[in-house]
Formats: sequence, C-alpha cells, structure tokens
Amino acid sequence: MFNKKKLLQNIIEHYYEQVQQMESNNEIDNKQATKIQSYYRMYVLHKSYKKNQNATITIQKYCRAYLARQLVKQKLSESRNRRNIIYLFHQAQTIQRYFRGYIYRKYVHDFYLRKKQLELMNIKNQNFLQELRSKAEQEKEEEKIRHEQAAKQEFMKLAINLHHLTSTKSQPGIYKPPFAKENPKAFDIEVETQLKIAFQTNVQWKTQKRSGSAQRAVTSQGFRIRPQSQKLK
Repeated sequence: MFNKKKLLQNIIEHYYEQVQQMESNNEIDNKQATKIQSYYRMYVLHKSYKKNQNATITIQKYCRAYLARQLVKQKLSESRNRRNIIYLFHQAQTIQRYFRGYIYRKYVHDFYLRKKQLELMNIKNQNFLQELRSKAEQEKEEEKIRHEQAAKQEFMKLAINLHHLTSTKSQPGIYKPPFAKENPKAFDIEVETQLKIAFQTNVQWKTQKRSGSAQRAVTSQGFRIRPQSQKLK
C-alpha cells in the first residue's frame, strides 16, 4: 500500500515536471514551429511563383511569336503591294507610250508621208554618195594621170642623155638584146623606142658643111653625136 502511494506520487511528480518542462520549452517550440511554417510557406510560395513565372514566359513566347508572324505577314504584304504598284506603274507607262505614239502618228505626224519623205531622203543620199564615189574615182584617176605624166616627164629628162644606149646598125643596144624573147618596156612602150623619142623630141638638129663628107649634128645641150650616115634608127 505504501509502495503504491509512493509510485503514484512519483508519477504525479514526474508528470508535473514534464508539464513544467514543456511550459518552459513552449517558447522554443513556438519558434521552431514558426520556422518550420515559414519554410513550408516559403516553399509553397516559391513553387507557385515558379509556376506562374513559367506560365508567364510561355504566354510571352506565344504572344511574341504571334506578333512576329503578324509583322512578317505585314512586311510581305507591303513588299507584294510595292511590287504590284511598280509593275502596274510600268504597265501604265507602256500603255501611255503606245497610246501617245498612236495619237501622234494618226493626228500629228502622218506616218505614210514621213515614210515617203524618208524614202526620198534615202534616194537623195544614195545619189549623193554615188556622186561622191564617182568624183573620188575621177580625182583618183586624175591623180594617177598626173603621177604618170610626172613619171613620164622624169623618164624623158633621164632619157635625153641615154641615147648612147640605143641600138645601131652594127651593135644592138642594152635595151634590145638579140636573144631576148621580149624587150623591156616603160609605160607600155619599149624602152628603146622611148629613148629614141626622147632624143628626137629634145634635140635640135643642125647641119653644117665641113671639110670632107662628114656632117655632124650638134644638140641644144652642146654634145656631139655620130655622123648622119650612122644616125640612129
């Protein structure tokens, strides 16, 4: 009986001690509980914030993509409209050009009259060109004749003093070799004949009676030639 009372008393004392200890630790427990609650609430709020942030980013992404597509469509539409305007402007200019040409040809300038004038002008140009060509050919021919005459005069001047190269009765000249198939020519005439013509046309013959039967002819240049009995052919 004594033991039971003592045990009961001990239990009650232990209980009060525990209650007293619990009351003394109540402030610490409250702090710990508050900290746990704060961490849990922070976790819940952070999770909700992250979820909202991801949702916001996704919404922004789709919105920006939509706006970008709309902007691209607008740019393409503007570019297409600009090309269409340029094309239509060019077509309008072409139509205007043809229409103005038609009006000018029909009411301002007579096409057939202009064509006839051009044909007449072409004929005049052809005639003028023909005259120019004929005149140029004539001048060329005259120049050729002048050069030929100058060459002939130069040849005759040189041939005056070359009479000693012509042939005689006993000796053929260097321009008339006996075995040649064709004699050399100058201006389509044999050189031998040219020398004789030059000598005969440029030398004045004077007959003088001298002692004996020899008669000599003196040229205007003052040189002497063979007697008349040995006169050139």
